[in-house]
Amino acid sequence: MGARGAAGMALVVAAVLATAGCGGDASAGAGDNGDGSSGSGSGSGSENRSTAAVEAARAYQQAQLGQDWETACRAVTDRLRRSWGADTIAECIDIRGFAPTRDASGIRVTTGRPVELPAHGRHPAGIGLRVSFGPAGNGMHNHTATRLVPGEHDTWLVDQAVNLADGTDTEAVREALTRE
Repeated sequence: MGARGAAGMALVVAAVLATAGCGGDASAGAGDNGDGSSGSGSGSGSENRSTAAVEAARAYQQAQLGQDWETACRAVTDRLRRSWGADTIAECIDIRGFAPTRDASGIRVTTGRPVELPAHGRHPAGIGLRVSFGPAGNGMHNHTATRLVPGEHDTWLVDQAVNLADGTDTEAVREALTRE
């Protein structure tokens, strides 16, 4: 891909992320394990809970990168979907959906360590973690603090996504997801 193609892909990715409440800085910071492993709580139940949340976050980001809007829209809480102006999955797909414009096959999704989060503002208690992807155009990596909350039938849903610009470790994730 030439410089113009890479720049165009970066703009498309940035536009998708801006509308999705995602984005980040250009560095892969502390805790970037690159293999999707998460390191988690102290017990088996905590590990299973964290593993399920990490898998849900990765699946959501992959769906967005692959522009699989139905999967992405089903992976978020009603609260987050309504904040996008969509009351239903179909409306979410209409708002978010557009024909694929790039090949995301070379872009990797990584996650940081999950951290338990208390309820904050309108967001229920859940698990927070860094979700990153890249390289996307000019070698850039994007980092998002993502709050996942329990859904129905032992699922995890994305309830909040905040750009990470001041670090990517668990403290930066906690701070981004609990700031006023």
